[in-house]
Amino acid sequence: MSAKNVLGIIFSNAYDEALPELTALRTMGSVPFAGRYRLIDFPLSNMVNSGITQVGVITKSNYRSLMDHIGTGKPWDLSRKREGMTILPPFNTSKAGINTGRADALYGSISYISNSNKEYVLFTDCNVVCSMNYDKFIKAHIAKDADITIAYANGIPSKIENGTELFMDADGRVTGTGLVDCYSSSVNYSLKSMIIRRTLLERLLHEAHSAKIDDFETIVSKNIKHLRIYGYEHTGFVRVLDSLQSYYDVSLELLKLENRKQIFTADSPVYTKVRDEVPAIYGIGSSVKNSLIADGCRIDGEVENSILFRGVTVAKGAKIKNSIVMQGTYIGENSTLDCVIIDKAAVLKPNKMLCGDSNYPVYIGKGIVI
Repeated sequence: MSAKNVLGIIFSNAYDEALPELTALRTMGSVPFAGRYRLIDFPLSNMVNSGITQVGVITKSNYRSLMDHIGTGKPWDLSRKREGMTILPPFNTSKAGINTGRADALYGSISYISNSNKEYVLFTDCNVVCSMNYDKFIKAHIAKDADITIAYANGIPSKIENGTELFMDADGRVTGTGLVDCYSSSVNYSLKSMIIRRTLLERLLHEAHSAKIDDFETIVSKNIKHLRIYGYEHTGFVRVLDSLQSYYDVSLELLKLENRKQIFTADSPVYTKVRDEVPAIYGIGSSVKNSLIADGCRIDGEVENSILFRGVTVAKGAKIKNSIVMQGTYIGENSTLDCVIIDKAAVLKPNKMLCGDSNYPVYIGKGIVI
């Protein structure tokens, strides 16, 4: 089966509450990441690289920045007369604007799903950073003659609320699920990516709506004995963002070349909105070590073990270490940053010092002047 016969669904607001600092004014999907990307770029690129040509992006609130970023879907070759990308705001529910779970959100978009001519539906969240070959995922689903296939990883689970552990038999069939114990050893934890036949999904959503079940994981657990539900293991670099601390840690993990090679590959590139910026400019006497520097930056100071987004200015004498500085931020002369996350368009005046800790980074909000 070709991935072109699959409808992709992305939950852009899933787990917004896990990163309240970064999602107060934006969706989880539009959180800036790795210098020039947004979190939605990763699942969206995974879908496009696998051959999926129709994608719906389910939103709940704060999605203006998301709309600005993905636009018509052109960077992902999804700007089309037929199929392509569609933004799906809350609709057709008694609680319009307040999706309480995946089942509720999917039911609000059931007309979009029903009108698709695709045989299967694949849905996923935005807080998982990985490069996943959905084509292999889909083929594994077909090979097992499964009703539902859930992608999972083996390792120490994240601390995400309602994280799910999968229990499987020797053939990979799911025999049970449970809430993840955040302090346990390695387990098979769900990545919240599932593939299911479209007609089965519609039936389950109608049943869940009648029973007032909002969470799709609850539907899955109730049908383990009645449906053929399998797990599909994703190996390689995979990280689940569950807090500001995890956002900081995972971002700085990408400073290691071996990690970047598993995320940004020639065979499966990560696409994003193209911005025509000038190359980064490094002034005389500037110093940059082990850092990701986006285009449009002007650096006259020192940067070490840090990530700078587009258009960041680092004035002469300024020192940035172990920090994440987002787009359009200005760091004044002789100022110092260490273990700090600064959101977009902030200003740090000259001779200021902000220091956190690797286990407790300081966060400065969007547009803040210090």
